[in-house]
Amino acid sequence: MSTHTESLTKQVFTFVSKLYEYGVDDVVISPGSRSTPLAIACERHPHIKTWIHPDERSAAFFALGIIKASQKPVAIICTSGTAASNYTPAVSEAFISRLPLVVVTSDRPHELRNVGAPQAINQINMFQNFTKFQFDMPIADETEGTINAINMNMIKAEKHFVGPQRGPVHFNFPFREPLIPNVKLRRYLSSKRKIATKYQKSIDFSNIQTYIEKPRGIVVVGDTQGQDLSQILTYSAIHNIPILADPLSNLRKLNHPNVIATYDALFKGGLSIEPQFIIRVGQPVVSKHLNNWLKDVKCPQILVQNNATPDAYPKVPTLSVELSPNDFFRQAQDVTPTQNKNWLEKWITMDKEARALIEKYIQEETDEGAVVGSLLKKMSSKDTVFVGNSMPVRDVDTFNLDSKAEIAANRGANGIDGVVSTALGMSVYKKVTLVIGDISFFHDMNGLIMSKLHDLDITIVCLNNNGGGIFNYLAPKDEAPEHFEKLFGTPLDLDFQHVAHLYELGYEKFEDVAEYKRQTLPQFGSYLYEILTNREENTETHRELFEKMKGIQYVNSPR
Repeated sequence: MSTHTESLTKQVFTFVSKLYEYGVDDVVISPGSRSTPLAIACERHPHIKTWIHPDERSAAFFALGIIKASQKPVAIICTSGTAASNYTPAVSEAFISRLPLVVVTSDRPHELRNVGAPQAINQINMFQNFTKFQFDMPIADETEGTINAINMNMIKAEKHFVGPQRGPVHFNFPFREPLIPNVKLRRYLSSKRKIATKYQKSIDFSNIQTYIEKPRGIVVVGDTQGQDLSQILTYSAIHNIPILADPLSNLRKLNHPNVIATYDALFKGGLSIEPQFIIRVGQPVVSKHLNNWLKDVKCPQILVQNNATPDAYPKVPTLSVELSPNDFFRQAQDVTPTQNKNWLEKWITMDKEARALIEKYIQEETDEGAVVGSLLKKMSSKDTVFVGNSMPVRDVDTFNLDSKAEIAANRGANGIDGVVSTALGMSVYKKVTLVIGDISFFHDMNGLIMSKLHDLDITIVCLNNNGGGIFNYLAPKDEAPEHFEKLFGTPLDLDFQHVAHLYELGYEKFEDVAEYKRQTLPQFGSYLYEILTNREENTETHRELFEKMKGIQYVNSPR
């Protein structure tokens, strides 16, 4: 055995063992020649599950889905050249959503860089705008420096796998040929596991207390990536504080009386209200109207995020607190504000009135909102509903009143790419139903290959309105009507039945929404339900609903 082969084997086996030691159970590999050493090392490790995906862009989003479902770091591996470039959309999503994606790119050795060699591009710092940490590994040789580089840099990267600095990291591996490691050198593969670090932080609550002693407060909760939020409910119950719960917070499924699910519809109806303080928790919410209100309201706002770099959007907070929600609200319970039960009761009354209108809408209408609302009612606590961006996530915000299902989406960069793949990634650990529009579905049809190759079950509900339905609500529709359909409506005229056959999915098309409402969802296997809807009708019925909301307003009255 050559010295090169043993050095290469020791390097990649040690690195993969370190991935496992620091919490990586799943690795998504896109086949290629230069990545051979890493792929074989992962396949040989006794406790790492490998997923083979031929499309790097979809593969990276598939990994994000596994992260969302497992709350553990996941690695992705590809060959050199443009293969690595295809990771960029998912890496940017992971960065904004703070998902611990471990990007491992294979590279040509230094002597083949910038000389016109095939499959060689500049991969150094190629994700620098979207990674928390990055390192270009040395070429494997017999010195201890090769292994020291792995040990030292994994220590630096590990702090981004969990806690307030969570996010993607990038390791670039240049390899010289021959690329085949010696699989008999099992002594370089380790199965030890690092004891997980629990991040805790205490703060001086005296500065915060002065802001939250007043009676009329609101808690706004966005996506918190699976963190425990039970103390928010306790705080709300003690202090009579309404909770405006974004669907991605997953607080609505608890059916707590203080959770207000209809705030988006209320604000779309022109709700005007001025609280005395607001506590914002987690990432920014989906609702544009709630964000606009948060931007304009005059009272102090406290932002609570277990994150070293807080999200100021939509308004720079008065105070930013780096703390887990439960740690913050456990301390906030000891603050004694002026009690005003009437404040909470009025919110609950408005919520009930809005719920009645929305329930009637779901039952009677035949548009996309009614599809989403009726679908959510069929879900159990065992279900996860992954929601596409643009209209589906907005409809879930409006029509998810108290569904028992877990709600998930890619709301970091808010893109329409990779939605199918992320949902399929979640299906590794959860029972997933994907709700998606036709444009977004088309954008990631390649991702469906994982259902076929790995026998992953998923139910897909494709709302096919033959174009970009979200644009019907935006300025181009009214201000540039002659250009609207070509530039924004973008009808595709696709029959997705062919897609279902290609990827071996069960298939059914519904031209009547009322018929779909009666459909029983499958318990096993993969199915595509294509529901034909009308963009114009959808826009009109939504606007009629929000017009009715104008009758629901907060009325100030003496205490």
